Amino acid sequence: MAFERFTGDARAAVAAAREQARTSGRHAVESEHLLLALAARPEFGLDASRLADAFAHEEERSLAAIGLAAGEFESGAGGRARREPRFATSSKLALQRAVAIAAKRGDRRLTAGHVLLGVLAAEHGRVPRALQLAEVDVDELRARI
Repeated sequence: MAFERFTGDARAAVAAAREQARTSGRHAVESEHLLLALAARPEFGLDASRLADAFAHEEERSLAAIGLAAGEFESGAGGRARREPRFATSSKLALQRAVAIAAKRGDRRLTAGHVLLGVLAAEHGRVPRALQLAEVDVDELRARI
């Protein structure tokens, strides 16, 4: 992905997501890391703590669905990754959607808002489930961006 079209705030959001993944011991940057990085920014009005709790609860529910308790599964959390996390499919798709959204709007540069819209465009997976658990009104959020 060509990051030269990304504004400083969009690049900072992507860097913060990578740091979020690294410090949580993950080997990949997922779309949830993008959302948590963007939630830390006051302009979007998201509650980062509430979203983090929702992701933790969602992970517990997902593990329970396959018969595991949170402690039985080593997710990589709690430590620091030894190398820079790579971008996983979910984060790559979110960034590709951000590029497409910017193009559709006729915007030449991609902002953190475009990145958030790309994350919010996911219809399945951890991000939509966590947003629902955190009781985020996604339509209202999209309208504000």
